[in-house]
Amino acid sequence: MKTLKDKGLIRKGKIEVTEKNKQDKKTIIVELTDEDEEELNKILKKIEELVTSDKPPKEVWENKCKKCAYYEYCFI
Repeated sequence: MKTLKDKGLIRKGKIEVTEKNKQDKKTIIVELTDEDEEELNKILKKIEELVTSDKPPKEVWENKCKKCAYYEYCFI
């Protein structure tokens, strides 16, 4: 939606979710608000800094995903 907005096209998005083993679909209409666009620009700036950096960022040791299937592969 941001790319479209940058080209002058302001549109809404639609997300359709079907839960496992259910027939019902849930539809969510999304719009790119000014706050969302500002947050997205901050994230894109951080990504650009990461990609152009000479060194990788320091690792963050947080116990956030102990139930993750890839937990044992972190920080090898």
